[in-house]
Amino acid sequence: MYPGNKRKKLWREEKERLLKMTLEERRKEYLGDYVALKTIPTWMEDLKSKSESDGENAKEDLQGKKSLSEKVSLYRGDITLLEVDAIVNAGLCLECISWVWNS
Repeated sequence: MYPGNKRKKLWREEKERLLKMTLEERRKEYLGDYVALKTIPTWMEDLKSKSESDGENAKEDLQGKKSLSEKVSLYRGDITLLEVDAIVNAGLCLECISWVWNS
């Protein structure tokens, strides 16, 4: 067996092992602290908490952004601590921003 094939086999075995584990079992294998995604408020939840302290201005923002704001969360901190399967490069792409902005 070639070295590349052996690595691929080991990777598949590890993937299967992890997929069979419960969340609690996986958490026991973490090397340090983690941030569970359910602890990060959605944009809507964040706006609601701000609207309680800001008054009417934030309520207007809630109406226009409801569908997107219930799906998106903003996180400030070390993204390597997030309890996710992958982290994707979120580098600035002016072409992407232009496309989203004009849509």
